[in-house]
Amino acid sequence: MNIDQKAMGAKFTDKLDDLLSQYKLELGSVAALVQSNKGEVSASHFSRFAQNLMMTPGISLYFAQYLPKHKKYDYELQQRVLLGNPNFTVFPSGDREEYMPLALVYPDKIPYGFDILSSQYRDLESVRQARSSYALVASKPSVSPFLNVSSSNRVDTIILSVPIYLPLDSRSYKLTDSIGFHGIVAGYFNINSVLNLVAPSVSRDLLYRIADVSSEEAIWFVDSATNSAWENGHYDTHFLSVANRKWRVDTRHAASVWSRIHWLPVIAALLIFIAIACLLTFYTRKLSSSYYSALGAVNKRIEVDELTGLSSRYHIQHKLNEMLECCEKDNKQLATLILDLDHFKTINDAFGHELGDKLLSSVSKRLLSILPDDAVIGYLGGDAFLVLLVQGDHQDMPPLDIVAKQLIEKISQSYFVEGLTLNIGCSIGVALSPEFGTDAVTLIKNADMAVYQAKTLGRATYHFYDGEMGRRFARNVRIETRLRKALQTEGLELHFQPKVDLITERCVGVEALLRWEDEELGTVSPAEFIPIAEQTGVILPLGDWVFEQTFRHIVEWQEQGITVPPIAINCSAAQLKRVDFLPNLLSLLDKYKVDPGLLEIEVTESILIEDAESCAELLRQISRLGMKLAIDDFGTGYSSLSYLKDLPFHYVKIDQVFIRDIIEDKKHAALTHAIISLGHNLNLKVIAEGITSIDQLIMLQEFGCDIGQGYLFSKALGANSMGSDPMIVALNEQEGLDRT
Repeated sequence: MNIDQKAMGAKFTDKLDDLLSQYKLELGSVAALVQSNKGEVSASHFSRFAQNLMMTPGISLYFAQYLPKHKKYDYELQQRVLLGNPNFTVFPSGDREEYMPLALVYPDKIPYGFDILSSQYRDLESVRQARSSYALVASKPSVSPFLNVSSSNRVDTIILSVPIYLPLDSRSYKLTDSIGFHGIVAGYFNINSVLNLVAPSVSRDLLYRIADVSSEEAIWFVDSATNSAWENGHYDTHFLSVANRKWRVDTRHAASVWSRIHWLPVIAALLIFIAIACLLTFYTRKLSSSYYSALGAVNKRIEVDELTGLSSRYHIQHKLNEMLECCEKDNKQLATLILDLDHFKTINDAFGHELGDKLLSSVSKRLLSILPDDAVIGYLGGDAFLVLLVQGDHQDMPPLDIVAKQLIEKISQSYFVEGLTLNIGCSIGVALSPEFGTDAVTLIKNADMAVYQAKTLGRATYHFYDGEMGRRFARNVRIETRLRKALQTEGLELHFQPKVDLITERCVGVEALLRWEDEELGTVSPAEFIPIAEQTGVILPLGDWVFEQTFRHIVEWQEQGITVPPIAINCSAAQLKRVDFLPNLLSLLDKYKVDPGLLEIEVTESILIEDAESCAELLRQISRLGMKLAIDDFGTGYSSLSYLKDLPFHYVKIDQVFIRDIIEDKKHAALTHAIISLGHNLNLKVIAEGITSIDQLIMLQEFGCDIGQGYLFSKALGANSMGSDPMIVALNEQEGLDRT
């Protein structure tokens, strides 16, 4: 009896765990759809996907999108168009720094636009927990978060939440916070509804109760019997892990199994069953045939992507694991190729998603026509495809680099869609097994790194993943993480390098340079962490920090009676593109009461090429404030004379790559001389950086260069060393003589 009771309880717990695991798997698939889609997922697409995906009933799905305060108005306008609802608005009303309105729901039980960051949402705790944990989170049992308390106050609802963090290449056209958080995909269900599916399949004589024991105080939220049933009898206890929470499940028989059996009805029912079984055999066979036919149709919809006709993301990942096992047994190599279309978003934006979908279908058909018959091809979502090729012993298979080149060449040929001739390229990343991955997740991740590298190299090319790439990406991720922490823990420091008039050899300015000494990474060069900050978006808070610290140091030096010449601050393209750049700058000037003439802004040529018109107007406004403007690293990019002529620059900085070899390399000397002459003809002063020797100084003086910077004069100084630096001391003494 006890053995049967224990086995029945274990079976009940296992079935409950299986159903919850199915919910988590379905939720993961929905999260993958939102994360991988290059554009915004439409409500109809979301509903179709969820309807096809959900193999078990009882769960409701939604996606709540991250929305900063300043984007709220634009978002509401966009949703009114996408949903066809002119009255759409984010609610409850009220100003908050950030919102997370419901953008996608299935089924439509809750209204679009409800903000789950508002105080009216009952599960704010799990929202914050999911956002900070970067993983699936289960809520503690609560009342339904989208119903009034008066209508339902039973603590029997569980919410599963998955945070969406976007990769680097998706953050430029989707709303995220500073670390890539895009929103939360969640599903909620009534635990009693779930148990109604599980319990009858085990035994109708089973009693059960469930508690959340994640904290010291247990929360009992399900009980199929009275308290006396647990006080007066032996029961079994099982434990279940649900994401981040722990459940206790108690089970027992309602009574003795044999004592509850009424033998006469059982025998009568058995005889009736035998009598009608013969009559139903024929119909059972028909029903069985229909069932398997329907099951095959459902499986096909799960395994085949509806848009492209290729294997779905879910199916090809399972197929990849199967192929890995076969290749391991046969000692063969498996190539995983991710093919990502170049500039597909441009076509989508220009002609609409419907035409973009037809173009994806055409690309899929071309892939099927040009790849070998034994190649496995799948659609990952957005504009990405996955190709699996087994590298066997047969001689017909060309080398992988040849395959990649042919794919790029043939995919890049024109497409005729809806009367339009469209051209689109592609980039390919390749990861090989077993060298660089023995499971599907690792191989796809490594191939994705490789395709990202291919796009970095200029697109329309291919790249093979290697171990060094993995180590480099791992270090980049570590640098990004530590850099974010350094911003919060004051692990960064500003140093200031003097700039010297090459005729009088007096200090005429300083440049603010960022220095980082990390307790784990050691000294990290700006040449390494600045590009990573620009790629990940950390450059924005980093730039704000540099401006704030520069203003603070100016005020501190002035209070100490130190006269400091104008300070040059480097501005990234991302900073200048922000609409609030100038308001923030004006706010700092007002907060610290700093003279704008004490500041110089240095920009690189790239921003002038990317967004010349809006950048030009911003620079004119900065110049009107009294700040000086300089072009940094001139000559290393796409140098153009138009912005030198039309924009209010005061200085041109010659990159140190020319100065370093100016003595040994006559070409560098000639280019340097030409830049100096060009600058003077346009009434600009020329700054040479990286001067380390007397010979370089003499040659630059002969060329007529105005200002120099480098270790020959002074290294970069800490803020506390400015008052004792000989050049700053000499400047202050001269200022004193001039005043007397």
